[in-house]
Amino acid sequence: MPQFEYEVKKGPGPSTKGLIEAENQRAAVARLRDMGFFPIRVEEYVEQSSGDTLRDALVRIRIKDRNVFLRQLANLCESGMMITRALRTLVEQTENPKLAKIVDQLRDDVQKGASLADAMEKHPVVFPAMYCSLVRAGETGGMLEEVLWRICTFGEQEEELRGKAVSAMIYPAFLLVIGTSAIFILVSFVFPKFVKIFEDFNAELPLPTKMVMAVCDFMGTWWWAVLIGLIAALVLLFRYYRSEPGKRRFDAFFLRVPAVRTLVVKYEMAKFTRTLGTLLDNGVPVLTSLKITAETMGNRLIRDSVSELHTGVTEGESLSETMRDARFFPPMVISMFAIGEESGRIGSVAKRIADAYDLEVDRAVKALTALFEPLLIVIMGIVIGFLVIAMLLPMLTLSSTIGA
Repeated sequence: MPQFEYEVKKGPGPSTKGLIEAENQRAAVARLRDMGFFPIRVEEYVEQSSGDTLRDALVRIRIKDRNVFLRQLANLCESGMMITRALRTLVEQTENPKLAKIVDQLRDDVQKGASLADAMEKHPVVFPAMYCSLVRAGETGGMLEEVLWRICTFGEQEEELRGKAVSAMIYPAFLLVIGTSAIFILVSFVFPKFVKIFEDFNAELPLPTKMVMAVCDFMGTWWWAVLIGLIAALVLLFRYYRSEPGKRRFDAFFLRVPAVRTLVVKYEMAKFTRTLGTLLDNGVPVLTSLKITAETMGNRLIRDSVSELHTGVTEGESLSETMRDARFFPPMVISMFAIGEESGRIGSVAKRIADAYDLEVDRAVKALTALFEPLLIVIMGIVIGFLVIAMLLPMLTLSSTIGA
């Protein structure tokens, strides 16, 4: 998603500058106004080609880095240290240079009189809107340390959930890369040597061998073009996936595949309920919580469905009633939210649902991996087996001919 450099004002004070991530310039202006700012200038951010910029582009701020920073900040604030001094200390202790630079900017903004939440809002890529809203609620209620600990817990649970999904796909991805590479090497470099032997004998060859020979002949000459074409196709596919229409098409495709749909919906429900529950438990209004929660959804179609909840609640419907009319919300989630509304404890009920869905996601990932791994092995075995048999058949025929 593109970034936009902005200059805004809030009240009679001086203007502030920063970066914000949005789909387009109009969306960036709308987000800034929702945050209570008056936009003066909003332009698409173009990275400069300096050495520091290149170095920063190569360094990535991981979720783990952010969680460590927030935990250290919570510890320092709980010990009674002033927020500016705590941030100054963390500038020196933060190992990630890109994050250290952002922490230094936070310290500078807070020292000039801005709140921590306002300072964090200037870095939406690192600190999502949810984190900024929670920090603002903590500063307003005088319980910043407690809110920081809750954010740490949320971030670590998010990291653990994402880590389970990623780690489960490492082995299948490894199998896919190794299998594809083996087939490419066999067809491009190994089997063409056998093709020359068969051509010298001028023998009638089986159909599978003719098919493989045609592929080998092409790959033996044009393997470099095929390799360049594959790399170009992957780059174009990745760029299309990064675009908004591409993301929507891929998200819709994932929701059409039965086994993948189950995993995606459970993962998004875990994220939805945990984010919403954490926001509500910290005193953030329902409408604001729904708007922030919608922005955290990874799947565009599910994000649209969560946005419909915001519209329904604005029109006076209860949250559970709006969920019944929206897509993707399982009956269990709707029933639990109805109970939470009746008891007045939506936040705690939502977090309990999130805990249950964390386990469901873990089981769904294991089930999908258990299905995908043997399927991938069978497909690779069939392809490689066909290639080997196609090369062995004429060799057996030629040996019997020579023996006769």
